[in-house]
Amino acid sequence: MFKFIKPRYIVLLALAILLGYGFSYLKGMESAAKITMKDDEIARLDTAFAETSKVKAQVEVELQTSQVLVDQLTEQQRILFNENAELKRELVFYQRIMAPEDVINGVQLESLTFIPEVSEDYYFMQVVLMQVQKKKRHIKASADMVFYGSEEGEPVEYRWSELVDEKEQKLTFSFRYFQTIEASIKFPLGFVPERVAFVGKVKGNRWNSGVNLKQNFDWSAVLQSSDTISGS
Repeated sequence: MFKFIKPRYIVLLALAILLGYGFSYLKGMESAAKITMKDDEIARLDTAFAETSKVKAQVEVELQTSQVLVDQLTEQQRILFNENAELKRELVFYQRIMAPEDVINGVQLESLTFIPEVSEDYYFMQVVLMQVQKKKRHIKASADMVFYGSEEGEPVEYRWSELVDEKEQKLTFSFRYFQTIEASIKFPLGFVPERVAFVGKVKGNRWNSGVNLKQNFDWSAVLQSSDTISGS
């Protein structure tokens, strides 16, 4: 025989069951709310990532465009330098008559020019060495440059070999008629150039003895598009 269960126990049991279901329902609602929040956060992060990727792509395109512009400007600089050198070569014999002291053993430093590049403290350099004698022989020569200026208020000097990769940018000449050497040079931060000395050594041969060629220039005379360069 089953024992008779008092009504109050039945009510308590029912309440306990209802509370259990209610708690489970609330936990489910809380979990669903958390999932919804996570989904919203993931969607927001996806949107932010997409926007960042778009900005990154735009920056990369701008950088590529800037590099193309820099390359174009550099090429234009080289073309202008070559055109200027060609004009000067046409006048070289007149220059010899007007300034014979610049010609040593039939060899002349025809031009030396620097122009600022886009990158800070970088300069594009062009030097032209030329024969100015009627019977042109093969010439071999080596050269160096010394840059005099100031740095932090103190006088200082730098040699060409200190400012460039010596293996790749040696000032070594081997030519008949003329030779042009072009290179890029970077000055130390804070260095203010005031003048530059070109020191060349022409090797001797069976026709001519070896000679040294040295000329000094004010920096303002060789900077940018100077049309007339005179040494002292």
